[in-house]
Amino acid sequence: MEQKKQSIRILVADHQSLFRQGLLTLIASEKDLVVLGEAEDCGQLALRMTEAADATPNVTVIAWDLPGLNGILGLEDLRETGTQLLVLAGGADPEYARRLDSAGVAACITREEASALLLPLIRQLARQSSTLSLQNLSSTVERLRSASLEPPVARSGPALTARENEILRLLVSGSTVKDAATELDLSVKTVEAHKFNLMRKLNLHTRSELLGYARDNGIVMQPQPVVA
Repeated sequence: MEQKKQSIRILVADHQSLFRQGLLTLIASEKDLVVLGEAEDCGQLALRMTEAADATPNVTVIAWDLPGLNGILGLEDLRETGTQLLVLAGGADPEYARRLDSAGVAACITREEASALLLPLIRQLARQSSTLSLQNLSSTVERLRSASLEPPVARSGPALTARENEILRLLVSGSTVKDAATELDLSVKTVEAHKFNLMRKLNLHTRSELLGYARDNGIVMQPQPVVA
């Protein structure tokens, strides 16, 4: 009998609640990934790691500026638990990147890159957890970054859900996330999560790309008011 493929266990730690919710929605849409828990500071992170003692996360996605994190030393301590660390950093600082390598961090991306790079990197880290080559992984990150910069193309799938289509039409018609939440009687947090997921599905990264997609695919946009 064929052995069932084991799910990849993930812990998400980021103090920006809307962004964290977007990551959780993104991960939850994948059948081979399972979220063990979430945390908004190091106290919660320690608790989640204790709760997951019998099943250490394969990958921990953690913000570099997580409240309570003792910098590089904190990352080193976390790495000793056996989890692979995928750090969400604020920018490209070569010296900081070198220090992350020395702390055993497996990969580092910016929050802006998460929608395009997070899922493939999680799977890469889980596959190579025992024989991880930082040089090979670095090449993978750069390849994924290059691919994410290619212009988005119209495609038939994966299909958006009915709710994602509603939010897409509101956003390209000029509504803000708050406006869309009010119109659909949803929380701003929920709309942000749907927006994050639909842009990931469509391989879009900016508002201008979203508007271009809507124009190319015949999604009606209300005319913007003309300022005299």
